[in-house]
Amino acid sequence: MVLQNLDRHQWKFDEAVEHVAAVISVSGIYAEEKVPEPTVVPPWKPPPDPMDRFRSIAHTELLVALRDGDLHAKGRLSTHREHFYDASSTGWTLHSGHYEPVAQAHWLAGEFRRGRLTFLEGEFIDIQLPRFIVRTIWPEPQPESPPVQHDVEYSTPYLDLLRAAIIEFRISDVHQPKKDNLVDWFRSQKVEGEPLSENLASAMATLVRLPASQRGGAKRMW
Repeated sequence: MVLQNLDRHQWKFDEAVEHVAAVISVSGIYAEEKVPEPTVVPPWKPPPDPMDRFRSIAHTELLVALRDGDLHAKGRLSTHREHFYDASSTGWTLHSGHYEPVAQAHWLAGEFRRGRLTFLEGEFIDIQLPRFIVRTIWPEPQPESPPVQHDVEYSTPYLDLLRAAIIEFRISDVHQPKKDNLVDWFRSQKVEGEPLSENLASAMATLVRLPASQRGGAKRMW
């Protein structure tokens, strides 16, 4: 069944960011955007990673999808304040050991920082996203298929016979022999040891002549 083959793997939020960033980096969607000028980096610091820009874009796109309801997530929920006696406390503790769905309203009303989605009544940590949905929205680019190479040398005995008739009767756009003569010639030929039938010989005689000659007989020569 299809459900047995369903991809149930969950990605951490950072893993989803890496995937989306990799897709964006090769897609060229943001290639026309003006990239800020690189700042002067002291020699003892490593150069900035070009992927950081794409990670920032991926982070934003994931949050937009979650807030729009196009993507769903799970997380470990806590509704216990770190200082239960202080209503103004912003810390949360005793997060659940199992994962619960994160409602769209939590993404719209909450604040997501450092992997924690904090809202008025609680907090979600360890955010997870279904891998197959992330890959569906941001599919990995497929390699281009090589162009199909056609064998220009390919032929058949019937094509060879048509070419032979053109040479034999010196057929051209100004010289169109009568069909009856062509039919008699095709009937005298053999393909793989077998003579051509009347219908096949007539069809081949038609193919080697121009349509105008078929409508008005043999083309008049001046």
